[in-house]
Amino acid sequence: MYFNLWSILLIAFLSQCVFLLVSLIIRPSANKNARQLLMLLLVVIFCVLFGNFCEATYLYRKWHGITNLGRGMLLLQGPVLYLYTLSVISADFKFRYTHLLHFLPYFLALAVIWRQENPVDDRILVLTIDAVMEGKSHMDWKTSMWFVTYFVHLTVYFLLIRRFMLQSVKSPAEQFQFPIEQRLRWLKKLTITYSLVALVFLGIIFYISITGLYTVYGNFIYAMALGGLIYTIAFQALPDWHTLKPGFDKKYKSINIKQQTEEELLNRILYFFEQEKIFMNPDLRIDMLAKKTDAKSNVVSKIINKRLGKSFSEAVNYYRIEEVKKRLDDPKFDHHSIFGIAMDVGFTSKSAFNETFKKLNGITPSQYVKLGQWARW
Repeated sequence: MYFNLWSILLIAFLSQCVFLLVSLIIRPSANKNARQLLMLLLVVIFCVLFGNFCEATYLYRKWHGITNLGRGMLLLQGPVLYLYTLSVISADFKFRYTHLLHFLPYFLALAVIWRQENPVDDRILVLTIDAVMEGKSHMDWKTSMWFVTYFVHLTVYFLLIRRFMLQSVKSPAEQFQFPIEQRLRWLKKLTITYSLVALVFLGIIFYISITGLYTVYGNFIYAMALGGLIYTIAFQALPDWHTLKPGFDKKYKSINIKQQTEEELLNRILYFFEQEKIFMNPDLRIDMLAKKTDAKSNVVSKIINKRLGKSFSEAVNYYRIEEVKKRLDDPKFDHHSIFGIAMDVGFTSKSAFNETFKKLNGITPSQYVKLGQWARW
C-alpha cells in the first residue's frame, strides 16, 4: 500500500463519512425518510471515494476489481439527493415503487461495465488503471461518453432539485416548527456543493476533448468535490443536527391556553432568558427551553410569538445582541474583541452576528463601539 497526499485526504473524507453515518444511526429522527436517504447518499459517496482510495494506494494491484465498487455510483447521487430534497420539504413524501425508476440509469451502467470488463483479463484491467495513474490513458469516444453521461445526469437532477425548491418558495407549506425558509437555506448549501461536482465533470470533458487524454488529476479533483459535499453536511450538523432531517410538526396545533397559565409560562420563559441567560448556549433549541419550562415545544413557540412578537430564533438573537451591547458598553470588556464577546453570548458565526446586529440596531458592531467611545469621551 502506498500513501500520498491524495490518499491521506481520502482517509479524512472516508472517516468523516463513517462518523456521520454512525451519528445518523444512533440519533433519533423526526423524519425517518430524510435520515435514510441522507445515509444512502453518504454510502454512495463513501463507495466512490473508497474506489479512489484503492487507486491512490495501488490496492487494485493486489485485489483485482476492487475499484469497481464505486463505478457508476455517481449515477445514484442525483436521484438520492433529489428524493432527499423531497423528504425535507414535502410533508406528504413517501417512497414509492415509481421512485425506483430514478435508479434505472445506474443499473444500466452496471450492465455496461460488466459487459465491457467480463471478457477482459484482470492483468489488462490493472495495466489500464496504471496508465490512468501515470497520466497516459488515451480516451476514445466510447470511454469519454461516461464523463458526458455523468455531467448530463448530475445537471438534470440539479435542475430538478432547484425547480422543486423554487416551487416550494412560491407555494409555501404550512407553518412548521422547522420553517420552510430554514429547510431551503440548508438545501441551497447542499445543492451548490453538488453543482461543483457536475462542473468538475464538465472540466474533465473539455480537457479530454482538447488533449485526447485522461489524467488521474481528474479523479483527484472530483474526489475533492465529493469531500466538500461530506463536509457541507458535517458543518451543518455541528450547530443543528435536526436541520438535516427536520420533522413536520406544525408550529401551532389548535392550542388553547388559559390566560393565567399563559402568564405563568411567559414569566418562566422570560426568567430563563433574562436571569438564567439560556440564550448563551450556542446549541440552544426550542425543545431545550420547553423542557426547562415544563411545557411542549409548540406551546412555548406560540407564547413567544404571541407575547414577544418574535419567533424563537428571533428572540434568542435579540437577547444575545442585547447582552453584546451591555458588554460593549462596559469598560471591563474593553480588552475583549467584538466577536470574542459575540461568541461568549452564543454566536458561532461572525457573518451571522454582524448581520443580526445591523438588522436590530441599524449600524454595525464596529460603528456601535465607535459611537460609544465618542459618547464616553
